[in-house]
Amino acid sequence: MESQNIHTLPDEQLLKLLQNDSRAAFSTLYDRYWEGMYRASYALLRDEDASKDIVQEVFLAIWKKRQTLQITFLSAYLYQSVKYQVAQHLRRTELSMEHTLYLGGKDKAINSTEELIDFKELDSLLQATLNNLPEKCRNVFYLSRFEHLSNTEIAERLNLSTRTVEWHISNALKHLRDSIEHAVIHIGIVLLLL
Repeated sequence: MESQNIHTLPDEQLLKLLQNDSRAAFSTLYDRYWEGMYRASYALLRDEDASKDIVQEVFLAIWKKRQTLQITFLSAYLYQSVKYQVAQHLRRTELSMEHTLYLGGKDKAINSTEELIDFKELDSLLQATLNNLPEKCRNVFYLSRFEHLSNTEIAERLNLSTRTVEWHISNALKHLRDSIEHAVIHIGIVLLLL
């Protein structure tokens, strides 16, 4: 199978080859996804070296677990892994900052911890909202916002019209806005009751 042009194989076949220790399949997946994963990491961190390290960590983990991986949607798995690694990096950075702030003043460390908790709550809300979207809408939004693909690139990848891609993105954003507004109203009611 590897004698065929491996670069044209779909992700599912490359993953099967990878489970059989195919370095060529691994290299193809790396070439296919490295740049998008780097851009996603860099968009969150604005740090070239850390972003490169994060992508390397994700691919290293995939190589180590290659024989036991059970992945259905590779793109989502990779970008979720990048997001997790970014969170780990930020957590390590946050702990380092908290330690520094603690030495300089405890109040600042508490405020940054509260902000981190607020961010985690918002992230959980956004993840839950995205998970409740129809699959095609979720995939389009994911490719747009996490892989940073243009509407045209998404349309080509998913065999959709650019109008359909725009509609799915608009629909996802509406659901996210509604979800956040609902959460804010709920928090306001709770605060009024206190």
